[in-house]
Amino acid sequence: MAFLRVVFKSLVFIPAVLLYLLVATIILALCGFSFPRARPFLIRLISWTSQAGLILFGVEVRKNFEAQSMDKNYLIVSNHLSYIDIMIISSFFPTCFVTSNEMKETPFLGQLCLLGGCLFVERRKRSGITGEVAQLAAALSSGLNVVVFPEAKSSNGEEVLRFRRPLFQSAINSGKNVLPLCVNYRTLDGDKITIKNRDDVFWYGDMPFLNHALTLFSHKKIVAELSVMKSMNTSEFADKNELADKSFEIVSNEFSLITHAH
Repeated sequence: MAFLRVVFKSLVFIPAVLLYLLVATIILALCGFSFPRARPFLIRLISWTSQAGLILFGVEVRKNFEAQSMDKNYLIVSNHLSYIDIMIISSFFPTCFVTSNEMKETPFLGQLCLLGGCLFVERRKRSGITGEVAQLAAALSSGLNVVVFPEAKSSNGEEVLRFRRPLFQSAINSGKNVLPLCVNYRTLDGDKITIKNRDDVFWYGDMPFLNHALTLFSHKKIVAELSVMKSMNTSEFADKNELADKSFEIVSNEFSLITHAH
């Protein structure tokens, strides 16, 4: 059965991705190949695609929050464990994600990110941080949700990595609230997520994407939980450091550490 699931999901996934790339390219062309103009439409497309993707990957998301008002937009910050996080968050919050130039340069994934309306930052050096903060602040000021994974990389779930602080300045500069989220993965095919089986769900380090996706396709069901905490008014914080540290505290307290094999 696992092999048949891989075959079936792969046969659906490949044309679905090609269709997404085609539609996204058409949207971009209609917007004069201007990403700022196309981004509101691209993030809606990604949101709809993510909802379908969760079904394909067999992900059930349990909501740990009340319905959110779409009248406001936020700098959304979250822990990061897998590319599935992106589908989970996007399915509830149409948003543009912030990722690295390294990801942009990665074949296939880079094209998906670009046509998904992502914003890119250079994490290998910080010389361009002022421009990157301005780019995020501009997106926030235009009314878009912006998601940052402040750990700067996905983790193995044994801890929430320290939040990097510079990009929190974009919320302060744009006067937008920060909305902390937490993603927890609870079960895989009915078994609790532990150190033993986490690598079939979590994608981190130097794991090859294709191998990981095929392994994920072999499973029947993943149960995840998305928690949304109270948004934070940036004017109540002294600076980006205090804002980042408080966000880290809130997300860490909500995250269930993966620390045992049973």
